[in-house]
Amino acid sequence: MSVERDVLDRLDRLAVRYYVTGSWALSVHAEPRMTRDLDLVLDLDPADYERRIRQAFDDVYLVNDLIDLGGRAIGGLVHRTEIVRVDLMIGRRDAWAKQAFARSRVVDHPGLGRAAVISAEDLILAKLEWSDGGRSELQLRDCRSVIRIAPDLDWDYLERYAAILGVRPLLESVRGG
Repeated sequence: MSVERDVLDRLDRLAVRYYVTGSWALSVHAEPRMTRDLDLVLDLDPADYERRIRQAFDDVYLVNDLIDLGGRAIGGLVHRTEIVRVDLMIGRRDAWAKQAFARSRVVDHPGLGRAAVISAEDLILAKLEWSDGGRSELQLRDCRSVIRIAPDLDWDYLERYAAILGVRPLLESVRGG
C-alpha cells in the first residue's frame, strides 16, 4: 500500500471528510505533472487537529504543527521511513469552501484508487488563489491545462466565485490564453 493511500484510509477510518486537490487532482481533470507531495483539504476544525490527526498518525508519521493562515490553517504529515509528505489544509468555512466540498466527487484516481477529488472548476479557483496574485506560472499553467482539457466547465460558477475570491482578473487571463 502506498503512503498516500494509507493516509486516505486512515482519514476514512476517522470519518474525516477530505478531497484531493493540487497536482494529484490534475491527473483527473487535465495533464498530470510531477509533484513532491499530496495536497488534501479536510473538513475538520483546527481545534480537532491535535486530538484527532496527531493521535491517528503519530505512529509512523511526523505530524507537523498547524500554521495559522488567518481563517484557515495548514498542517502536514511526513512518513518516517518513506519520506513522503502530505499537506493538510483545514479550517476554511466560507461559502466557496462549502461549495468545493459539496462539488467534490469520489472517483477512481489513477494513482490513489477510490478517492474524493476536487471538481475541475474548484481546482481552477484553488490554483488561482495559490498563484500568489498570478506570480506562480506553474499554477497558471495548471489552470490553462484544466480549461483546455476539461469539457463543459461551469463558467457561471467559475466567474461568480472568482469574483468573490478576488481572482477574476486571473481567471480571465488564463481563460484567454
